[in-house]
Amino acid sequence: MKKLINYFFNNILPVFLNIYEKWFMYRIRASWGKVHLNKIKNKGINVNIVGYSRFLDPDNLILGDNVRIGYNCFFFCKGGIEIGSNTILSRNIIIYSSNHNYLGNAIPYDNTHIHKPVKIGNGVWIGMGVIITPGVEIGDGAIIGMGAVVSKNINAGEIVVGAGQRTVSNRDMTSFVELENEGKIFSKLWPND
Repeated sequence: MKKLINYFFNNILPVFLNIYEKWFMYRIRASWGKVHLNKIKNKGINVNIVGYSRFLDPDNLILGDNVRIGYNCFFFCKGGIEIGSNTILSRNIIIYSSNHNYLGNAIPYDNTHIHKPVKIGNGVWIGMGVIITPGVEIGDGAIIGMGAVVSKNINAGEIVVGAGQRTVSNRDMTSFVELENEGKIFSKLWPND
């Protein structure tokens, strides 16, 4: 019996997994994205969600035009999340707009929430694994490097990296505005990417 189990895992299952990855995995991810889009009422045009993610309280989520959201994201929208047009969010991103009330009548917290909306501007690029805490505002054209923990506001055009959220540079906002006005938006130029 042990030989049969080993044979299955070493010879048969890899063939099926290869077929799954080649023919089905990306189609299933695309289908999950469509399921999520159908649940989000407040969205612009040309919005794409790649794969499975979680959107709690999606009625409190507003997505602008040409927004891209990668797979395996988690958005807790109870306090409101607004994502501006032409913004791209990579995968594994966590955004919270509400938190438990630790000042309430129970410990470690009670059954109420403290709502603090999150607002993300236009043309923002958020890298993989970023965590955004309640109440944060991110200005137009900002870039947030992978793995950053964003707990303070980010100004327009700032490029932010690291868990300590330090600004390392600023984007050329004149060029940014020109490209935006000319409609040179990633999601418009390459709608299937």
